[in-house]
Amino acid sequence: MDGLIAQRHGILKSAADKVADKSSNLLRARVRKDHLPEEYLSGLHKLFEASFTQQVEEGCVDWVKAALADEDSGGWAALRKTFLELYEAKIMAGSPPEASDGLLAALQSVIFKGARTLTDRQRKKIYLNLDDAVVAGIVSAVPKDAINMSYIDEGRAIDFKMASPGQQASALLELLLKQSAGTLIIDQPEDDLDNRVIMRIVELLRKSKSNRQLIFSTHNSNIVVNGDADKVIALKSSEPSSNPNVNAPRVRLDCDGAIETPAIRPVITSIMEGGREAFDLRSRKYGYEFN
Repeated sequence: MDGLIAQRHGILKSAADKVADKSSNLLRARVRKDHLPEEYLSGLHKLFEASFTQQVEEGCVDWVKAALADEDSGGWAALRKTFLELYEAKIMAGSPPEASDGLLAALQSVIFKGARTLTDRQRKKIYLNLDDAVVAGIVSAVPKDAINMSYIDEGRAIDFKMASPGQQASALLELLLKQSAGTLIIDQPEDDLDNRVIMRIVELLRKSKSNRQLIFSTHNSNIVVNGDADKVIALKSSEPSSNPNVNAPRVRLDCDGAIETPAIRPVITSIMEGGREAFDLRSRKYGYEFN
């Protein structure tokens, strides 16, 4: 178990180390260690069911913290081993309903690291609770280490959750588009992005689409045209019906094809800001043609 936990931590660290490069240094990541694993607490709580032990929750929190802090003695791994040894001793004794004084004394020294004196009744109930399910819960409990992300704003790292929606969206899109694993589906990325950021994203689109399948749902024609879409599917809403028995789909296919398809080009220009007229005005102003 300890080997698997260490291996998982290594995988998380490796992934975190790659974030900066794959996000054009817009993001920084580090592995956040779980300093109070919920599974540890849950496993220990089950020991005290119907034992009438007071302040179990607070006691388990202090117990877990003390175990994790005591790395010289093996930390949680040592506590897990101790419970296995106690359970083995219980099984070897034939699992009698009444524990021997030696087993109860050993249990007392382990519970809350011996910081509390338990009554005889409490010790006996905890001993009875020490069964397959409880021991399995303690043995299989693992910490939930995770990756924490920071957004780099003009050299200053801020918590990713505190970044603006546009900053979050642009950084995550860069991170996703610089990977090559599987199909990527993005729904209306332009909602949180200005045109300057969108032009940077479409550059990544052109590079990324040779390595993976990209599916974008968008109302922004820059993503379609400058991203050099291989296939464009235009949808339109159906007319609403006052007849409650009509179950027509709300959205239906208008047309589809490549950018060069005659039926597709008017659809693209119609969703551009200002429509075809504005596009023609821009073409005359900047001296380029669009047929």
